[in-house]
Amino acid sequence: MQKEVASKRCDCPGCGATLIFAAELQKLRCEYCDAEIDVDKLQKGDPPPNVVERALSELLNSEATQGYGMPTQALQCQQCGAAINYPDKVTSGSCCFCGSNTVIERAANTKLIRPESLIPFKVTKEQAGKKFSEWVRSLWFRPNNLKQMARVHDINGVYAPFWTFDAQADTRWNAESGYYYYVTEEFTNSEGKKETRQVQHTRWEPSSGHHSGSYDDLLICASKGLSEALVRVLEPFHTTQSLVGYQSSYLSGWGAEEYAVGPKDAWDKGQQRFEQHEYAACSQQVPGDTHRGLQISMRLSSVTWKHCLLPIYIAAYRYNDKPYRFLVNGETGKVSGEAPYSIWKILFAVLVAILIIVLFLHFQNR
Repeated sequence: MQKEVASKRCDCPGCGATLIFAAELQKLRCEYCDAEIDVDKLQKGDPPPNVVERALSELLNSEATQGYGMPTQALQCQQCGAAINYPDKVTSGSCCFCGSNTVIERAANTKLIRPESLIPFKVTKEQAGKKFSEWVRSLWFRPNNLKQMARVHDINGVYAPFWTFDAQADTRWNAESGYYYYVTEEFTNSEGKKETRQVQHTRWEPSSGHHSGSYDDLLICASKGLSEALVRVLEPFHTTQSLVGYQSSYLSGWGAEEYAVGPKDAWDKGQQRFEQHEYAACSQQVPGDTHRGLQISMRLSSVTWKHCLLPIYIAAYRYNDKPYRFLVNGETGKVSGEAPYSIWKILFAVLVAILIIVLFLHFQNR
């Protein structure tokens, strides 16, 4: 494992205050003297880092740089377990993942693999808050007073940890292909008369084939505080176009969650996802009208990885003292969230549907 390199602070060259990365400017801004500085200018003559794909051996053998490259402190939630690293001088508060106030300060884990790249925040905090209001108004079958009672205590931009994997898949498959054919059969109807009908049958034949798949930036979420279901709704993140080489300056003023899914577990999940994609692709190749017993044998090659940070706004809001979560993709503005249902509204809709069906059948039989 490589040692952690010297940490850098993002200080304003004019007044010495800490600079904040401003999503609306895509620059670092001083909140005291309004100075604006390009991120790359803090490199002191060094060229901006490139986005590099790493060999799988570096991941599994832990041959990677550690830490975030800047002083941080970790705030860990005692309820959901999520840990977020912030630049120092940040004080503890409520957990943005679950709204719990049982948050403690602890030393940052400097042994974590350093992010390879990230997508900078492009959506502002104000825009994210507006997205929440629009989302609440668009909900169906929710309590009438949700708009008044649901309040975002705070919405925070956090860089969520992800692993990405590239691979070339070579897959052999075997299955039974089913071909439909029809046989004319005679039957007796309800009035005792003889009639004929076409009955579908299936002829099964063995089949096999091969599929080659090329995968670029398969995402594996490594967050402790985010559910995979909510994150999937936020996709896509445009990693092939928007990723930039990691610089600690982008984290100035933002939190970065420590990954909870380590490199080896991430690779295990990655292989399962590759296999799921290959199974679906092979299923499309099986000839015939239907198939059964599909089995695949997959081999992966040219595997590379990155540890990247992706921008997500997270808020825990409460309704009737129960916490719910709301997310905004910090790159595209796409939203995902949880909200309570109104049992009375659903019951009313079901009763109306039943009434319509009963009236329809009544007039049909007149």
